[in-house]
Amino acid sequence: MSTPVKTYIRTIPKSAGWTLPNGLTGVGEQFFELTNIPWKDQQAIREELDALGFYVQDIHFSDPMPIQVGMEIRKRYEAEEAAKK
Repeated sequence: MSTPVKTYIRTIPKSAGWTLPNGLTGVGEQFFELTNIPWKDQQAIREELDALGFYVQDIHFSDPMPIQVGMEIRKRYEAEEAAKK
């Protein structure tokens, strides 16, 4: 069983001069976590952000645990080999 991949989106204003309705300057890029949100709702969020004037970029972060386990196994193996010499 694998660890679920966390899903985030990055939003970027489509216009450099993006402003809020009250004339204030809007925020730049924003990040949202969508990991536990159903796929249909994720699509609706993406569509709404597009309608609000944002580009949407998917960002996926994998769990580093398999790499850490592999590294620990390699270190132990190398230590055992060095001890045999």
